[in-house]
Parts: sequence; C-alpha cells; structure tokens
Amino acid sequence: MTELPAVDAVTDAYRNEPVALLAGTGELVEPLAAALRGRGWTVYIGATAPDGVRQLDLVVDCVEAAGPDAQATALRDSLLLAGSTQEVLERVARDKRAAFVTVTRLDGRLGLTGEASETRATLGGVPGLVKTLGIEAPTLFCRAIDFAPALAPEQCAELFLTELHDAEIGLTQVGLSADGTRRTVTLTPEPDSSLPGLPGAAEPTADDLLVVTGGARGVTAACAIGLARTYRTGLLLLGRTPLCDEPAWAAGLPADRLRAEAADEIKRGGGKPTPREVERMARELLGRREIRQTLAEIHQAGARAEYIAVDITDCAAVRAALAPRRDQITGVVHGAGVLADALIKDKKAGDIERVLRTKLTGLRNVIEALSDAALRHVLLFSSVAGFFGNRGQSDYAMANEALNRWACALRHRLPEARVTSVNWGAWAGGMVTPALEHMFAERGIQLIPLDEGVGYFVEQFSKERAADTVCVVGPDSPLSAREAFPLAQDGVVMHRRLAATAADPVITDHAIGGVPVLPATAAIGGMLNAVDRAVPGAEITAVRGFAVHKGVVFDDAQPSGLRLAVRPGGAGTPNTAGQVYDVTVHDDSGRPRYRAEVVRGARASLPPVSGLPDPGSGKPVAYYEDGTLFHGPSLRGITAVLDPGKRTVLAARLDAPRLAAGAWEVPGYSPVLSDLLLQAVLVWARIHRGEAVLPTAVGEVELVAELPAGGSFLLIVDQVAETAGGIRCTVTACTTDGRVLQRLRDVEAVPSAGLGAKFQSAAAARS
Repeated sequence: MTELPAVDAVTDAYRNEPVALLAGTGELVEPLAAALRGRGWTVYIGATAPDGVRQLDLVVDCVEAAGPDAQATALRDSLLLAGSTQEVLERVARDKRAAFVTVTRLDGRLGLTGEASETRATLGGVPGLVKTLGIEAPTLFCRAIDFAPALAPEQCAELFLTELHDAEIGLTQVGLSADGTRRTVTLTPEPDSSLPGLPGAAEPTADDLLVVTGGARGVTAACAIGLARTYRTGLLLLGRTPLCDEPAWAAGLPADRLRAEAADEIKRGGGKPTPREVERMARELLGRREIRQTLAEIHQAGARAEYIAVDITDCAAVRAALAPRRDQITGVVHGAGVLADALIKDKKAGDIERVLRTKLTGLRNVIEALSDAALRHVLLFSSVAGFFGNRGQSDYAMANEALNRWACALRHRLPEARVTSVNWGAWAGGMVTPALEHMFAERGIQLIPLDEGVGYFVEQFSKERAADTVCVVGPDSPLSAREAFPLAQDGVVMHRRLAATAADPVITDHAIGGVPVLPATAAIGGMLNAVDRAVPGAEITAVRGFAVHKGVVFDDAQPSGLRLAVRPGGAGTPNTAGQVYDVTVHDDSGRPRYRAEVVRGARASLPPVSGLPDPGSGKPVAYYEDGTLFHGPSLRGITAVLDPGKRTVLAARLDAPRLAAGAWEVPGYSPVLSDLLLQAVLVWARIHRGEAVLPTAVGEVELVAELPAGGSFLLIVDQVAETAGGIRCTVTACTTDGRVLQRLRDVEAVPSAGLGAKFQSAAAARS
C-alpha cells in the first residue's frame, strides 16, 4: 500500500443547503449524521430518501454486517443503493460536487493486512463497487473509506468530513490508520512488505492433492493441466456438470454435427425441437467432452486426477464430496466464477447474489470442508475487474475484491501456507466474447494468450513467487477507464496545509542561511499535483511560465497553508496541444506566491543530446562542502564534473525520498530529483561567474520521461545568456547515451547580496 499526502480540501465543494442520505448499519451511522448536520447538511437515514426528496448531494453507505452471508447481502444492498441513487446524484453533479461514499471498519488499510480475518473479509469487496461506479458515472465523487477499528467514532466522523472535500477526485479508495495516516492500494513491481507474505514456501509435489473449483473446463482447466505437467500434482476437479455417459445418438459425432443430431433425437422422441433445447443438449455434451479431455491430459502428464460433480455453493454437498479426501487435500485453486454483466443502475438482486455466491460462498464452503493443518497451497482466481473496477461488472468487481481480502486473511490464518490471489487481466478465450475482444483491441488492451497465462499460473507456485499475496498478472491498466472529469469554468480552489511539509527532512536539507525554503521544483510539483487531483486524465507534459512571486520560507512568519487555484487556461496560447490549465498559488492571507500554466497531452520525444563526454571521465566534486551548493544530504545528487566548459556537463545520481508523502509530485515527476537541474545552474554560475545565484523563474519545463531514482544520469547547462539581473539558461537531464528525460528552458537565476555567505554558512553547518 502507498501512503497518501494530507487532503487538499476543495472550498465550497457542495451546493448550499446540501442533502445527504445515510444507509447501512453500525456504530458510525449516527456520528456521521451528527457531523454532517453540524456542517449545515440535511441528513436522512435509511435505505431510501423520503418521498418528495429530489436532491441528494451525498449518499453514504455504512457497510457493516456480522457473518459472511450477511456481509454478502450487505454488498448486494450497497450495489442496489448505488443503482437507485445514481440518477439523482448525476443530476446534482451538473452544478456542484455530488458523492457516493462507502464506509467500513476493517483494519484501516482496506482489509489488506489480514487482521480483519476471513469472517469479515467479504466486506472488503465494497471498493470494487465504488471503482466501477466511478467508471460508469464519471461526474460523481466516488470513494471507499476504511477506518481502523481503534479510531473512535467521533474521530472517524471528522476524518470522513475531510475526505468528502478532498480535491483528488480520481482517488477511489482510502484506508485511515489509528494515527490518521492515509493509504491507498497501488501496483508495485515487488510484493508489498507491509502485507503478510511467506518467502521460500515449498513448491507442490506429486504427493500433494489440490482441489480445483471450475477446473475441468475453460481457462482453469488449462491451468490445471499446466500444473500437472510441471509438478505432477494430484488434482480433484469440481464442477457443476454431471459426467454421465454420452448417449448412443451422439457417440463419435463431431462437434459441428451435434446440434442437428440433437434436433433429430428430439423428433424421434415425439417432441418438437426448439433452438433453446437444442443448444442446451449440445452444450452439455460439449461440456462433458471437455471434462473428459481435461482428465485425459492430466493423466497423460503423469498426475492423478478425479472429477466430482458438485455445486460449490451448497455447503452440505461440498462437505460430503470432500470428506473422503479431507486429510489428504493440501491445497485449493479457486477458479469458479460467473458473470451477469449490466450497468449498476440496471442490476438485479438475483444476478448479484449469483455472482457473489459462486466466488465467495463457494470458496468458503471449500475451505471450511478442509483441514487447516494440511493446507499448504491456496491460489484464488481474482480479476483486474475488481482491482481497477470495470464497466458493467460491479458485482463481479466486488466479488473479486473480496477474494483479495480473503487471501490476506487466509495468509494471516495459515502462516505456513502459500496463499495468493491473482488478479488476472482478460484472457484470450475464457469469458471474453468476440465483441469484447474487438473493444479491447480498439483500446490497445492486450489479452493474455492461453499458453502465456498458463505459464504465469504455474509460476505462482514457484519459490520465487511465494511472497505474493495479492498480485496482478497481465496488462496493468483498467479494462475500462474513467472518463475525464470536467473542470468547471470557474475552476477549483483547494487548500493545502504546510505543517507536514515543514517537518519533512527534505525541507530541512533545503535551508539557506539556516532558514528552510520550499524548493522551486517542489512548488512546480505542487502545481502539477493540484491539476492531477482536480482533473485526472492524460499525462502532464509541460509547465510554462513558472514564476516565483514570493517563495515559501519556513520561519516564524511562514503561512499556515496555501490556496491553489486550477482553472481552464490556454486562451491565446499558440501551438498548444492537449489541455491547458492556469494554476495560481496564494497563501492564506491572499498574497501571491507562484503561478504557472500546466499542459496535459501526449508526451513527445526530444532529439538526443550528442557530443557527450565519457560518463566515467569526470572528477568528484566538493560543491556541497565548499559553499557552491547549500543542500543537505537528501538533496545531494551531483557527483562529478564531466565538462566544465560553457556547456557544462555534470554527472548525477540520487535516491529520491518522497516529500510530504507525495503532496509535491505526480507520477513521473520527483521534485527532489528535478532539484538537481536547478542545482546545476548554481554550479555553472560559480564556475563561470564566481557568484551564488538563485532561480526565480522557468520559462518551460518539458517532461519527457521519469528521472531514474537511484540511477545515473547527466545534467547539461547550456544556451546561457546574460540578463539585466543575472543569467538565463537551459538545463537538460538525459541518460548517459543522450536520451532526454527532462528539460528546463529559460531558467532565470539572479545573485543577491550576502547569498554566497549564506551558502557558505549552510555548507559549514552541515560539515
């Protein structure tokens, strides 16, 4: 999980005299209602608003229930609530913010620590609904909030109000720990060390016997065959299709003749064939053939296999079916699942229950029929439909998100077992129809080829993947993306408190004359961050006209906060591709601090830099000790001078800490690494002018690619010109082979009286 910065609160987010509907149960309903009423809200409590109420600015669902079956019912009711209130919320959202928010009390980390146990893991499925609603109703503010049980109800209410006004509309799930730390779920290349994990778990062998639900047909069957070929593992395949002998009339018939012969068989019996009946007969025959083929291929691989026809949603039937092998079964692969696709506003209770029952009740029935002491391998088939949300699949998304929480809970309960929930992308074949496949191709989403997917599946049983608890396999992007949130013509104004930033070690290391100062690159990053929160969409490609009116100095007179205004921009700007936003920053007193224009769109590559010196030819620098630079340890990344000429080339390398949990950055832009480009300007001024300077403006920031945290890159200062007050130059960050990563054009830097002495004192204080 990733720690989030403090909320940037949007002022005047909701209309005057706002109205809220609070549904659900639990100890938080009344405190939340009281907190809203204290802020001027009209609040109704119940599953529906009273007759005659046509305005809802906020719907809150407190999702609470005791026992897995009741929790599945709570998930169903949450979905039905969203569907019944979506239309009125969207109508309100034409003018002001309208929100759908769910509240749980699992572990303060969205149920992913496993501490909530599998008895409550089902409630962890609710973010799947919220993420899908954000896709289907993109004008709504949608958020799933999970509070730590240690938080008092009154604390939860205050934190809830803060989340309601968050500027970051694209953030759909937040966990709040006992200390108020905010976290969300993100993809990382390696397992999250904060989640339970078991490195080095043993791989399965021929002595293991694994139950495979949904494992005799389709994608899961192919995976079972792959597992048998790799590990010779014994497999007990569970499915709903009875495996009876094929009737004489169908024996030996190829698949393309079954339907015609089925129609003739009905006629021979005196009946009148209908397309539905013919299709049913053919489908059942083909299903049984596929089961027999699966068993044959597993046997050919040298592994044991048996098929049992059982409905896994029937607890008694599952217990009876598995009882003879209970003590021999060492693992579970849960691949069963059904779809009932429809938009949230069109969902029916029965369809929702069927989807949830197959994934969740089915898993619980199988696990409870087995011995904890024998279980060593549990792999659950989850889906990116839950991890990201997916249009038309809100119930399926909830079911799969709940599976992810079940995996964490089971890992907590079975510390010696391998437990993994794999969030699969869409497979070629499987449940992907030709129409869906065409849609994915148009959006550039690659389907997982069957052989490749089977390879990933088998790899999950290797020692190297034993620490995986929740992972994503396949394309790491949503199957259906949220549309861009429209920005009102008068824009958005958000308030950012500075307490956390002032206390950050990076700020301590950016002190001039003993007084910490917000780096210019952090101010730029804060403006990028404001745009990204207020208007999520395409990548940010450039910043233009960045100017410092009055920098933020962290002294006794520092402002308590800043107000960042994001408004539609670009008027009169020539040759601007993409969306343009004007961003202005004032302090709480109204004094202007910074301004810039932020551009979103497709990133363009820049011509590579040529004629670069050998990266290993430079000499170590003492700039951080001799007063050339004033920066402390977390910002010290210039390592060598490769060429001190008019085109100065420096080598750089720095591990980039996050500043204030990411409040001053966006994906692809680190204010700490970017500060090295401005440090290069200071180095150039000392080498060529013998003076200390500070940047005051940047004509344009071109963001091409991410600067490599912990990796080597080069800094080039050139196109230097004298100005009335100092110098103007260009700074380029590039790879050692000249590929441009980031470029600052028209950097203005000026000297001032006593600046050199302050640099010297800063260096001396840190030596």
